[in-house]
Amino acid sequence: MSSVFGRFFSGNKTEHTDFSALGADMHAHIIPGIDDGSQDVATSIAMIKGLQELGFSKFISTPHIMPGVFNNDEESIRAATELLNQSAPKETGTTVQYAAEYYIDDDFPQMVNSGKPLLTFGDQYVLVEANMMSRTRNMEEALFELRLRGLRPILAHVERYPYMYEHHRLDQYEKLRDADVLLQVNLRSFTGNYGEIQKRIARHLADAGMISFLGTDLHNPAQLAIIRESMLDQHVQNLLKSGDLLNNTL
Repeated sequence: MSSVFGRFFSGNKTEHTDFSALGADMHAHIIPGIDDGSQDVATSIAMIKGLQELGFSKFISTPHIMPGVFNNDEESIRAATELLNQSAPKETGTTVQYAAEYYIDDDFPQMVNSGKPLLTFGDQYVLVEANMMSRTRNMEEALFELRLRGLRPILAHVERYPYMYEHHRLDQYEKLRDADVLLQVNLRSFTGNYGEIQKRIARHLADAGMISFLGTDLHNPAQLAIIRESMLDQHVQNLLKSGDLLNNTL
């Protein structure tokens, strides 16, 4: 633990000093060689060990399924996970579970409506993401189709869609919540790692009590230091103490 990190907590014993209150990281890219995350088993093991040092004890990897970019499916994800789990128990004392992070494109609602099985975790949760630069025209349709199938959509890194933060208000996020869509925020956003507007949205959502899941969205070992830094943010501290997060139910 860095000296700065230690000094921050030395005067306040009620503060969380790690992420053990979360237990599970439900958004990470630690399966090797399958997307823009870890590229080999050794890197995956280093990432898991780093997360364990931060207090995480359960790992649900969510590789991208993004047609034309990351053409993953259950078979390819399962095979890569099995490869990792040949080494993970011996090296880390744990295994990695898998789901996916689905990209909502024009064809996604039709895929959902087709009845094709989706990779879920926990209580029928399915992690989805949208275009971060501009509004996804069929996002509401896709989320509706997921709910019709009895699935519980989680919108990934919701703070990274600045176009949803019109007039610095949370109206669009409230509509999602009212439609039974759960909101996930990346821990790194609280440090400003993605930008100041993303940090502002993350903090506003935290203050409003609208965050159901925190995730690392870890792609490489270098990001572990930024995740550790996020612990210094009082909004993260408040979330860990709130009892509102669902990570530890997974």
